[in-house]
Order: sequence, then C-alpha cells, then structure tokens
Amino acid sequence: MPYAQVANLDFEDIKSSIKEYLRSTSDFTDYDFEGSAFATLIDVLAYNTYYTAFNTNMVANELFLSSATLRDNVVSIAKQLGYRPKSITSPVAYVTFDVDYGTTTTDTELLLKAGTGFVTSYDNTLYQYVAVKDVKAQVVNNVATFTNVPVREGSYITNTSIVNTALKSQRYVIDNPGVDTNTITVKVYENVNSTVFEEFLLIDNILNATPTSKIFHLEEIEDERYELVFGDGVIGRALQNAEKVEISYLITNGPASNGVKSFSFNGRVENANGVSPASPTVTIDASATVASAGGENIETLDKIKYTAPRAYAAQNRAVTSNDYDALIRNIYPAVSDTIIFGGEDQDPPQYGRVYIAIKPEDAAYLTSVTKAEIKRELKKYSVASVIPELIDPSILYVELGSKIFYDRSKTSDKPAQIQSKVIGAIQAYIDGSDTEKFNGKFRYSKAIAVIDNTDLSINSNLTSVTMRKDFIPILNSTTFYEICYQNAFLDDDDPVVSSTGFVVTEYPNYTVYLEDRLGKIVLYRIDSATGQKVVLNDFVGTVDYEKGEIKMNNLTIIKGSFVDNRIQLRVLPRQNDIIASREVYLDVDIANSSFIAYAE
Repeated sequence: MPYAQVANLDFEDIKSSIKEYLRSTSDFTDYDFEGSAFATLIDVLAYNTYYTAFNTNMVANELFLSSATLRDNVVSIAKQLGYRPKSITSPVAYVTFDVDYGTTTTDTELLLKAGTGFVTSYDNTLYQYVAVKDVKAQVVNNVATFTNVPVREGSYITNTSIVNTALKSQRYVIDNPGVDTNTITVKVYENVNSTVFEEFLLIDNILNATPTSKIFHLEEIEDERYELVFGDGVIGRALQNAEKVEISYLITNGPASNGVKSFSFNGRVENANGVSPASPTVTIDASATVASAGGENIETLDKIKYTAPRAYAAQNRAVTSNDYDALIRNIYPAVSDTIIFGGEDQDPPQYGRVYIAIKPEDAAYLTSVTKAEIKRELKKYSVASVIPELIDPSILYVELGSKIFYDRSKTSDKPAQIQSKVIGAIQAYIDGSDTEKFNGKFRYSKAIAVIDNTDLSINSNLTSVTMRKDFIPILNSTTFYEICYQNAFLDDDDPVVSSTGFVVTEYPNYTVYLEDRLGKIVLYRIDSATGQKVVLNDFVGTVDYEKGEIKMNNLTIIKGSFVDNRIQLRVLPRQNDIIASREVYLDVDIANSSFIAYAE
C-alpha cells in the first residue's frame, strides 16, 4: 500500500487521498470515479474519516486544561490539581443597629436568627440580606446593640437528608443553582428527633484529618451543581445509619447588588429562650454601615485555567508573589487584579514584609473590614517571619478627548451614531488588551488607530490624553499631600495641572481650585461677575514635572468636590503613552472622556 498523507483532515482532501490510493492500484488506474456510483461510497468513507478525525481531535483537546472548552471537563482536570473552582459569591455588608425593647426587660442577650436580616431596593429590584449564623448581642438598659453584623445577599435554604447506609449510591447533592459555597453549613443530628447536633466543617486538604474529624469535601459536578462528600472512617468521620444531615446555604444573585448601603430591618430577634420582644424599635446606624461588596459570578473557564495551576504551585503556602496571587483569588474571588512586591523594594526598605495591592471588580478599593479579613486568612499560609501588608491601589485614570472627523458621503450615520460606535470600539479594545491592570500600559497609537478603524467613513481624529488622580482629603486638618503619577508632566508656560472645586478653612465662603504656575501650585477662585481667576494663595505646593509628582503643604480642607469629599486632580502628560508600575492601577475612564464627531 502506497504512503498516504494523513495531515489533511479536510473532507475534500480526504476524498482526494482515497481516490489517489485507488488510482495507484491496477484495477482503478483509469477509472472515472465522478461518473459512477463508486463516488457515493468514496463520500461515505471520506465522511467517516472526517468525523472520526474531528471527534478524536475534540476528545484530545478536552484532556488538557489549556485546550478544554466544556466546563465539566475543565472542572474535572482542575480537580486533579487539587483546585475547586469558586462558586458564585454573595456580596457582604456590615450593619450596625440597635434593638430597643421599649419596656423594661430581664433579658441579658438577644439573637439575630440565621436566615433573617434586612431588605433593600437596588436598581428597582428587591434584595434580601441575611445573617448566615445566629448573631448575639448584649442587652444593656433595655437596648441590644449589634455592631458590624455581616449580612449576605440571598435566600437562606435548608435541605435535610436521612442517612441510609444500605444505599451505596446515596449522595448529598445541592440541586439549586446559584449556591454560594462559602455559606454552606452542615449539621448532623443523631436521629430525626434529636435537637443536639455536630457541625461538620469544609476542608480543602486532608492534612490533620483523623477518623473522628467532623469534615466534608465539596465538589462541583455537572450543570454547576455541588456535591458534599463525607468521611469514610479513615479520612474524616463516617456518617452513621439514621443520622439526620441538615445542609444550609444561600442562593444568591452574585454581583447584582454590590454597593448597597441602605437597608430596612425585617429580621427575627429572640432571647435565649426563643422569645421575641413584643414591640421592639430597630434603629440602623447608617453612618456605621459598610456598603455591600465582594459579590462575584461563578468562576469562568478562563479564570479556572489561570488560577488552577498557580494554586497547585502554591501548595497552600505563601512564598512567591504567584503564591500570594493564587491564595488571594481563592480567599476573595471578586478580584480584578493584584500586585505583590517585597518590602525590600520600598523606599525606605521594609524588610520582613510583603506588600499587596488588590483592585476589586466593582470598586476602586477594598473596605477596611475586607482587608482585615484577607490579611487574617493570609497569615495561615505566610512564612512565620513575613508579615503581609494590604495597601490600597493608587488608581491612575486616563481620560481621552477626541474629535472625530468623518465623510458624510460615505455613511448615513449621524454624529451621535459615529460617536457611539467609537465609544464601543474603544471600550472593546480596552477590555481585550492589557491596559487596565497593575503594570498596565496605555498605547496612544493603538487607541487612535482603533478610532480610525471604527468606521470606513472616518477620515481622522484629533485625540488628547489627560491623567487624573482622585484623593480624599483629611477634613478639618492641616495636612501634607503628595500625589504621584509616575509619568512626566508636560512642562509648558500654560497651566497643566487643574482640580475640581473644594472648600478650605481660610476661605469658607468660596469654592477654590488648584493649578500650577512655574512649578508652584496656586490656590484661586472664580470671580462670579467677570469669570476671571482670582489668586488667593500663590504658593500652596510644588510640581515636579520630571518625576510626575505634586506636593501640597498646609492645606486645611473642610469640604471636597463630591458627596464622598473626593477631589480630582488632572494633569497633561509629557508623552501620550501612559505606563503604570508597582501599586498604581491604570484605568481608562471612558465615562469621563469626550468623543465628538464632526461631519465633513
């Protein structure tokens, strides 16, 4: 049999190979395959070979983490690396509130019952925030004060099963979609009528597991469902016949309600005897409430492929920066990006410390409560002599001002439609590039090329770049401020630094602004009659154009520019390519950019 080329897997190529083989034999040397019924048989052979080759290729792809496309296969391969993909995660808020009995009581403590809590309306949708465990507060002077109570968004569900050891196929599967696995609690009762239970804990490895350990494993199975696997009497305690297993968890909407801060109480509170106050008054401390954050969708295939090998390499210990990155993503799933560097790189050096900056998905910064929780979890994995320190990312915003010129004879689109297309194209480019991240790079030439290529009618664009940093001042305190952009400023006779308006203690009746003049920061106001700038202080700080730094002295700010007292500082860069490093996170702010289309 002559050599056959097997590299060609296209149907027509396979068909040609079969014909060539037949023609190589003496019986079919001059045979006209196209004009005979033999052509149908050749088609069948070619189709069979084609489908077999296709299926073999797909099967081979599904055997490897990097090439698998089906979630069940990706999850199965990750499981072999000891990695369980993260489920959908419910946002958590921290609420402080008082429960006033209204009358004299002998109660000494009050419980907020698990599965109850608060409701809130967000984007015209009603969400429920509940405690996943009973929360206790002391009663003093007929008032129980609950402080920083963690409540999660979702519906509290409890499933009950009776153990039957005669059923070898008995499984403990959570069939409900949208389960936040972080909220799963398992209680095992001796029998159906028992009120005494043992709580079983979720583990991710078998270290220190004994035959009596009250533990269970969790696995993602088909269709994004979860199965609980209990011990076998060797690794963990085995369930006994007729025991009752109670599994509680939250069904959540994930990130849909991130950012909620206003709540209404609809929970249930009881004393130690299970009796609720007759007519209590509940007062929520809005100023002490921490807005909900941390909600995240179920881990995507791309994230699983990224995290699973790194989690395996970390081996549940934090030594390298990749170790910290993998562990942080496991502790707090709603991570957009992280940057980790040693204290020896600080100025001055801070030996024995590792610095971690985290940019969450739907916010600029982590709350102080969340940072404390992550730091506490990281200490379980850190080397004894190394102290993890969480720092806020320094977000450097890039704003674009673009004038787009297009030929009206080549399109029926109006300026607003061209503008919308350009915004969509720029957003798609940003989402698909490595721009918005720590160590991100904004490439000016690529951005303006995206604008030009958005529509065939666009002739050219004139685009400017502005850097912006936001800072929240310490109110009513004379403070030194240093704002670093890490990119050189344009050194020009005209001002290149500008700010939004704010109020200082020296001029409480005016809205004041900042700008640079010959390397100095000046404070001025706008004359309401003439619109002219009136300088109030010709030296409140300095500008280092080469280093890209602004330093301000002796400013006593009593009110910022926005509701959160944030102040924005904008600067014109020396170069249009903007680069971030270390803890600086680059963010292209499309919402505050300007795109205007002009018809020619």
